[in-house]
Amino acid sequence: MSTFTDPARLGISGRVVADRLGSGRPALVGYLPVGYPSVAGSIEAVRAITEGSEGRGVDLVEIGIPYSDPLMDGLVIQHATTRARERGVRTRDAFTAVEAVAATSATPMVMTYWNLIEAYGPDAFARDLAAAGGAGVITPDLPRTTAPSGSRPPTPMASTASS
Repeated sequence: MSTFTDPARLGISGRVVADRLGSGRPALVGYLPVGYPSVAGSIEAVRAITEGSEGRGVDLVEIGIPYSDPLMDGLVIQHATTRARERGVRTRDAFTAVEAVAATSATPMVMTYWNLIEAYGPDAFARDLAAAGGAGVITPDLPRTTAPSGSRPPTPMASTASS
């Protein structure tokens, strides 16, 4: 098991993982794209994975926002997000899914590409994500080493970028 040497540096999701490891088990993380087969259907699916069987579901949920060019995603996710976008799913729909997860015992995160956040407005995105109960955002296409010079995570919450 991994040991976290500086708990003060852990974000919300890091504390969830550390807590589960401290309990002798890894954290279980689920991923679902919002809007497939519909926004309501994806909310039902999110609730199902957080409730699990006998009340034990996932610890963290990564909620994917559909993107027009999901090349870093596998074929199943590409298919689901393409269908969701064809049905008019938008970035703001992810906050509805975040609220649904936050109402359970699981921790909601959003996984998306940076330009969707940029188009929404980084500070507005962070504000709306925090208001919905989100723990953070994963931006796989924006590693910290390639982030724009002088950039900082949007307030009021820090973002998680891949390294």
